[in-house]
Amino acid sequence: MRTKASKPELLSPGGSLDKLRIAFLYGADAVYASGKEFGLRGFANNLDTEQLAAASLIAHRLGRKIYVAVNVFARQADLKKIPQYLEYLRELKIDALIISDPGVLLLARKYASEIPIHLSTQANTTNSSSVEFWQDQGVRRINLARELSFQEIAEIAEKTAAEIEIFVHGAMCMSYSGRCLMSAFLNAGSNRSANSGFCTQPCRWSWGLVEEKRPGEVFSVEQDSRGAYIFNSKDLCLLEEIGSLALLGIDSFKIEGRMKGALYVSSVTRAYRQAIDSCADGKSLFRVAPDWIEDLQRVSHRPYTKGNLLNCAQTPESSLETRISYIQTDTLAGLVRPCPESDSLYAEAGGKIFLETRSRLICGQTLEFLYPDGSNAIHRLDSFEDLNGNRITQAHPNRWIRFGVDFPVMPFQTVRVSNGI
Repeated sequence: MRTKASKPELLSPGGSLDKLRIAFLYGADAVYASGKEFGLRGFANNLDTEQLAAASLIAHRLGRKIYVAVNVFARQADLKKIPQYLEYLRELKIDALIISDPGVLLLARKYASEIPIHLSTQANTTNSSSVEFWQDQGVRRINLARELSFQEIAEIAEKTAAEIEIFVHGAMCMSYSGRCLMSAFLNAGSNRSANSGFCTQPCRWSWGLVEEKRPGEVFSVEQDSRGAYIFNSKDLCLLEEIGSLALLGIDSFKIEGRMKGALYVSSVTRAYRQAIDSCADGKSLFRVAPDWIEDLQRVSHRPYTKGNLLNCAQTPESSLETRISYIQTDTLAGLVRPCPESDSLYAEAGGKIFLETRSRLICGQTLEFLYPDGSNAIHRLDSFEDLNGNRITQAHPNRWIRFGVDFPVMPFQTVRVSNGI
């Protein structure tokens, strides 16, 4: 049997260099990322070869870890390119490779044998015998299938010597552990397969039924006036179960979201960071703090579900979302950027700070600065200026502005603004 983790690792998405830094700032022990090829999020920004090198350097300087997804189901043509890529990742001293394809696993053992292998949830591991099989193939960690119940996870964790990882938060797929062919079928000829990283998410589209002898007559199975979303899953949220799951000795809690924004990464990471730390202190019974829930509610999301974890959640209605729209009460106002003339990590209280805007900002709005410890600072945006010192009354996305605050800030700190909902 394995030695159970005393404190689960918090594994957050690193879809870009900025989001990787944000994940670490808000408490991630490790991040998972992907290069431009061979990962299952082809529409994410992903990292080119130089950015992967920078990401590895950033992680290791902070004493954290970076795992790189090479989890496509490889086609024959991929086999010619993957070995060189694996050798490059070996040079970067990546902390683990996330793999789902047995052929890619064999290549990893040959061309990057020093790098530990983590098995992707795409491999659909649902029992301890499968865990044992993959461990015999050289896999160190298994990300279990998302279809498992609490009892099944507990039994697997008890019986296996491999490291165990589970998803605790984020978008879910209506298909079995993400092995969906809808995108490939509905985008024939365009290579938009989910299993190659280019899912167009047809499960989020509006659907109706057409009877064979009545062509052109669409029979709606909707629950609202906009259409039917019979394949559309709610988002996973296991924050309330972190205390119970931590007792199982699971090695890593993973947050989905390499295609999600910076506000999502910071808010969700810090909520689960505080929850995990609360479990580990051993001083009191685990209780979910209202602030953690608030953080999760104030990012763009679908209604939350506990998926298949608990018996009471195993009815189709519990995980099905009949609306296509997201709940979004807040928006990312911007990211704090370091002062161009200073190497200081923090702006002095009362000094002027630099914000790279990600939404249109106007005078009079109230900004909320998020801190890694769970606290927030409020600032009313009464005035601001451009980098030339000119007073302006509005700023469009991706523009740097400057204004004074009476509290310290830090680079890559996220700032949110209410949508007025």
